[in-house]
Amino acid sequence: MTNLSASMGWKTEHPANSEGCVPATNDLHTRWWFWGAMALAFLRVLPALRFPIGRDEATYCVIGQGLLRGQVLYRDLWDNKPPGIFYIYAVIVKLFGPVMWSIGIVDILWLLAISVCIFCFAKRYLGAPAAAIAVAANAHWHCSWGYIHAAQPETFVMLFVFLAYFLLTSKQAASWWANVLAGVLCGAAFWVKYNAAPLFPAFALLPYLDFSGFDAQPRRVRLTISWREWCVRTALLVAGFVVAILAVLLYFRAIGALPALREVQFEVLPRYGSMFLERMRNYPLFALTLTRLHLGAWSEAAFAAALAIAWWRRELRVVALVVIMAVAGFISTASQVRYSSYAFETAYPFFAMFWGYVIFKGAEGFQYLRACLRRRSWKLAEALLWLAAAQVVYFPLPDMAYAIGEEYRGLVQWVHNPRESYANYAFPHPLEKLHGQLAIVDYLQKSRTQEGGVFVWGTAPLINFLTQRPNPSRFVSNFPLISPWGPVRWRQELLGELNRRPPRFIVVARHDNIPVVTLTYDDSEQCVAKFPALLAFINSHYEPVEKLYDFELYARKDP
Repeated sequence: MTNLSASMGWKTEHPANSEGCVPATNDLHTRWWFWGAMALAFLRVLPALRFPIGRDEATYCVIGQGLLRGQVLYRDLWDNKPPGIFYIYAVIVKLFGPVMWSIGIVDILWLLAISVCIFCFAKRYLGAPAAAIAVAANAHWHCSWGYIHAAQPETFVMLFVFLAYFLLTSKQAASWWANVLAGVLCGAAFWVKYNAAPLFPAFALLPYLDFSGFDAQPRRVRLTISWREWCVRTALLVAGFVVAILAVLLYFRAIGALPALREVQFEVLPRYGSMFLERMRNYPLFALTLTRLHLGAWSEAAFAAALAIAWWRRELRVVALVVIMAVAGFISTASQVRYSSYAFETAYPFFAMFWGYVIFKGAEGFQYLRACLRRRSWKLAEALLWLAAAQVVYFPLPDMAYAIGEEYRGLVQWVHNPRESYANYAFPHPLEKLHGQLAIVDYLQKSRTQEGGVFVWGTAPLINFLTQRPNPSRFVSNFPLISPWGPVRWRQELLGELNRRPPRFIVVARHDNIPVVTLTYDDSEQCVAKFPALLAFINSHYEPVEKLYDFELYARKDP
C-alpha cells in the first residue's frame, strides 16, 4: 500500500493473515492515515461547541443535577431509561455546571474517542485507508444530525462495546482479568441502554473466529482457540457482566430505591414498548420507512456494494466480521421499537466501515482501469474516466459544503453572541421550543423572587436546569402522566407533591405533542383540560404572568 498505483491493482489478491485480515500498512503510513482521519473528525465536530442542550439531554442534566443534590433515581427523579446515563450526566454536570455548551464539549470529546475506536477496529480488518474513510464517514453522519445526537445513551454504549472488544482481542485476552473487565464493560453498556445486549453475542465469539478459509470451497470458519478455552473465557466474560448487573441492583437496594427501579423498568417500560406496537397499525412499513430515512439509501447501497465487491474479489473473509457487527448493531437499533434517529448510533460505525471499504476499492478499480487505458494509449478514454471520477467525487460535495459552511457560520455567531445563537438556532427540533424556553429562563432569572421551584407541565427540562430552580415533582416531564402506559395513580402522586411543595412558578407548554411517545395527539395544554384536578390547582393558586406562543408562565398568588 506504499504506492497506490503499484499496490492497489484491481486484480491484486490480498493474502489474509491468520485471522483473515488484510495486511496493515507500514507504521509511518498508518500514522498519516490516522492523524489525517482524526483531523477531519475534529474539524467536522468543532461546530458542536454551539450546540444547545436538547430535550433528552436536558432531562439527563436535570436528573444528574438531582443526583448530586442527594436525590434518589426513580424514587425522587423519574425517567424510563436505565440508570447508567444519569450517572454519566451527573459527572458532566459536576464538571461543567449549568451551562449550555457542556454537551457540545462532551460531544467533541466523544467523537474523537469513538473515531479512535473505529480506526483501530477497521484498520485491523480493512486496512488503514479504509479505516480513515470510515472515521470521516461516521463523523459526518453523526454531526449532520446536530445536537439531537449529541451525548445520547447509544453513543456511550458504543464506547463501552468497542473497549470491551479491544480487551478481548488484546495481548492480555488470555488473562482472566481482561475477560472479567470486558464483561463489566458489557454490564455498563447494558445499564446505559438495554438495547446494547444484541451486540454482546457477536463480539463474545467473533474475536476467536478465523475467517481465512471463508473464500475457499467449501467455506470454512474455525476457532483460533480450543472450544474449552473459549468456554472458560466466555464464562469469565459472563461473570463480569453478572457482577456489573448485581452491583447496580444491590446499590439500589441499599439506598431503598429497588421497588421504584422495579416499577419503572419492569412494569412501566415493557408497557411503554408493547402499547406502541399494539397501536401501530403497519409496523413493518413504519420500521422500513424510518430505516430508510435515518440510515439512508446510500448507506444501504454501500452495505450491498461491499458484499458484492468482497464476493467478487474473494475477500469475504475481510468484511465478514464487519458485516456481522453491522447486523448486530442494526438489531440493537431495531430492539428499541421506535427507530429514533440516534438509535442508529449502534449501527452506523460499522456501516461507515462499508463506506471505507467501497471507496477504497473504488480507488483501486480506478487506478487499475487508468493503467489499462494508459498502456493502450487510449487518451480520450482516460480523460473520460477522469471526468467520470470527478463527477462521482463532486456529487456529494455541494450539499456537504453548504451544510458544513452553515455550521461554521453558526459557530461564528455563537462566539459573538451565545444567547442569541441559542435562541435563534437554525433548524431546531420542533419539540425543543428553544426560543420560548430561553425566554422563560430570562424571565425567571430576572424575577425578584429568586427562591422557589418551577414545575413544567410539558417537556422542557432545560428551564429547570439553567435556572437552577428545582422541580417539586419527581416527574421531569409529563409524558408518563398523559400517556396510557403511565399508571393512573401517578396523577394523584403529582398532586400530592404539588400540594406539599407548591412551586413558585408553573409552566404549561403548548404545541408539544409527540404521539410516538405519548400515544396521544393532544399537547400539554390540551391534556390539562383532561386533568381537572391539576387545572383546578393552577386556577386556584396561580395567575398568568407571561404568555408566549409555546408556553404560558404562571406565578403563585400572593397570600
